Amino acid sequence: MASVFNLLHVLDGSRPKNTIPAIFNAIYSRTNPTALEPMSKSTLASDLSDIDVVAFLAEYSRSLDDDAMDEIWTDCMTFLRDVLANPFPHRQTLPKLLEFTAILGEKVDNTNFGEHRRMRREMSDVFVRLLAAMFTTKPMGFSQDTPQPPSEKEELKRHESSEQRTVARPDDVVAILGGIVPNLPKILSESDRVLGTATSISTGVIGPAFKAKIFPENISWAVLELLYQISKLPNAQKSWRKDIGEAFNHQRFFASPVSLVKSSWLPLLHQWALGDKDRMPELLSRLTPPTTAGIVFGVGASSARTEADRKTQLNLRRIATLILAAADDTFVVNMAGVEEKLIELLTSTAASSPSSATRAEVYMVVRALILKSTAVHLAPLWPIINAELQAAISSVLPGGDSDLYGQLPVLQACKLLDALLVMAPDEFQLHEWLYITDTIDAVYRPPAWHPTALIDEVSAELGTLTSPQHQQGEQAALGQHNKGPSRRRPLLRADGRDVARADLLERVLKPFFSQLSIHAFESTYSMETPDRQACEDSLLADLFDESAIIGSQ
Repeated sequence: MASVFNLLHVLDGSRPKNTIPAIFNAIYSRTNPTALEPMSKSTLASDLSDIDVVAFLAEYSRSLDDDAMDEIWTDCMTFLRDVLANPFPHRQTLPKLLEFTAILGEKVDNTNFGEHRRMRREMSDVFVRLLAAMFTTKPMGFSQDTPQPPSEKEELKRHESSEQRTVARPDDVVAILGGIVPNLPKILSESDRVLGTATSISTGVIGPAFKAKIFPENISWAVLELLYQISKLPNAQKSWRKDIGEAFNHQRFFASPVSLVKSSWLPLLHQWALGDKDRMPELLSRLTPPTTAGIVFGVGASSARTEADRKTQLNLRRIATLILAAADDTFVVNMAGVEEKLIELLTSTAASSPSSATRAEVYMVVRALILKSTAVHLAPLWPIINAELQAAISSVLPGGDSDLYGQLPVLQACKLLDALLVMAPDEFQLHEWLYITDTIDAVYRPPAWHPTALIDEVSAELGTLTSPQHQQGEQAALGQHNKGPSRRRPLLRADGRDVARADLLERVLKPFFSQLSIHAFESTYSMETPDRQACEDSLLADLFDESAIIGSQ
């Protein structure tokens, strides 16, 4: 495209003051031909729509030198005022015309010809009116109920180099606005207008998207990129923080695709939590301690317990997600409050409200704290962690408390231990021997060897303790594939969905128990460094598994 415009600029008779009016006439000929004199009408010999011509206009104006504004300013302002006087015929092209106006605003900001202050004020007026006309003639509400294509395609677009700038589709309002928003201070110059425009975009685009019935299926990378660009504007906190808060507290937020969470939601939540110290205390205040008072038997009691479990699960997942999104040690000041709430929830039983089904989410919060907190700040948690891990893992044995430790809590307890072995916090290394055999006996066992570590004892009791030569046949069950040099990653990757407790024990937990000591020993003494990103990815996959939330379809 750049080579085409370079050729166009050197052709005789193709100066901007001649080309721009010709393009305007081509647009009028397709949208409102009665506004032109007969001699100015296009022959329409080429098979181009009005959208195609306006898209060309935007790219052509982008290719012009800033000094060319002196030649085309009057024609551009006359054309845009005519559009605003009767925007309906141009309703399909208004998004691209808004982009064209933004390009003019950026170029005017880089020049000093004419009455510069008056021209910038005039440009600001036209831009604001054009934005309002676009939202009036092309409301966004109806388009927000349409599911978006898989975000992986958009991820490819996002990671393209700046030299390969992707041109937004002429009808893609969200992508066009996403490209305009970073330059609003240049286009509008006055902070009040920048704030007002950001609020209008938030009200007209972001709000309807987050309130749509099919949220979050309708949320694309472009919507979140637009919101992220708004969050970077000065003094616009009120609008975008409200939008993020509404989305984050939506009951179906955890149905969002993990790829979109990693690329877009986590940076947004990082910004959201950065400027408000009350985010974590407010979430903690929603967690209520388990209670058995007033609980009776019957449908009503079961329904009330289910609702309490669901609310607790969602809030615990929000806490874990916010910890992951923030910088390391951001919530150290709230550690005492987090510890207090976790201890309260760990007193739950199968009959309490909320019940022990929320233990899985408690372990997820602990995993998030381990990944995002330095070892010195985790000291108060070790007694809780050790007690819970030993009780949860022992529950898989015959006669264990399967009512208190259900399928998902046991699986999450195993993943918590797995993450601890990968990250190896200093304090945990003192307790590691309680869970795994961390000596050469893990690989080369003496003839009369008897396991003393919990995992090996459980594995022996279940009859699954294996030697290294049996590992290869069980790798598929754990999804562990180490080929060549690698980093230390979690061994357990199963999600436990749609798997009965007996099947989970046979297909996932038994292979995990039998291999964990060997895996940890080999990872440690091969000098592999912890793969923190793999641990975070594993936790995100668990957090954004909506099927594990009670009451989800």
